[in-house]
Amino acid sequence: MAHTILALADLTPEQTKSLSERDFIILSPIDIQEKDYASIEIMYGWEPILGQKILSTPNHKLQWIQSISAGVDYFPLKQLKDANVILTNASGLKSVPIAQSVLGYILYFARGLDYYSKQQSWQTMLDQYSIAELPTLIFGTGQIGQEIARQLKALGGTVYGVNSTGHPANNFDKTFALNNYQDALNQVQTIVNVLPSTNETEAFFNQAFFAQLDQAFLYINVGRGTTTDASALLSALDQHQVRHAALDVTTPEPLPADSPLWNHPQLLLTQHTSWVEHNAQTPASNLFDIFEQNISNYLTGRPLTINVVNLAKGY
Repeated sequence: MAHTILALADLTPEQTKSLSERDFIILSPIDIQEKDYASIEIMYGWEPILGQKILSTPNHKLQWIQSISAGVDYFPLKQLKDANVILTNASGLKSVPIAQSVLGYILYFARGLDYYSKQQSWQTMLDQYSIAELPTLIFGTGQIGQEIARQLKALGGTVYGVNSTGHPANNFDKTFALNNYQDALNQVQTIVNVLPSTNETEAFFNQAFFAQLDQAFLYINVGRGTTTDASALLSALDQHQVRHAALDVTTPEPLPADSPLWNHPQLLLTQHTSWVEHNAQTPASNLFDIFEQNISNYLTGRPLTINVVNLAKGY
């Protein structure tokens, strides 16, 4: 029995052949016609207009959507839940380059590179840190958080984690629940945010959060821009509640040219590019590696097990 995939993310010829040999019919957004909507079982990637057309088709067969990203806040999650559509994300696919970017942000400030990059004469700055001197608290202990922790510990770091319940996670020295993280703040110098965008995490890092800090060394956000109140962060930098910040994500994106975030001397901005690799320069690069792990289960009617999103929680 043939199964129809709408491929909105690129597939290589080898990947296309692999799917075809398993009786998949592959449609592209160029090929698709209205008469095809009812037959589509899988969306490889997402396009909201097409997605809504398929979901609104009577007796549609859509069962599974593979997101190209780890974050899924732009999906109609309640609608998917009501329609019993499974959503899998790309969590972990870019965890290594994101973790290396986080290390880069930490070392940029810890080793004084922010200072030296601006000097045009011989000026010695001795207020530098090693990773071991900057205990880190990571909000979000999923695959990205675990990889950041692994790389930090390889350099002698102490790493604590925060997740929804405080359950243990690989590579963390200790974990705390999201509603009970305050004790950890007194033990760390660096805070890394990899939280998803949900109702619970919107503006989580706000004035009240930063008021708990007393000259923390560094705040990093590689999660979602909506989790951080930018005005509160700028105020925290000015009041020395936190000394430095690095943001790879903002709200909105692209960040307007007149945003004050561009001009703060203690703030490093990258443009949602912490995930990029030279040989993988699109969000969907290597996505098939995750997708393929679920295909056998799909074909045999077993539950999907890799990167299945909890549609009620949003991650």
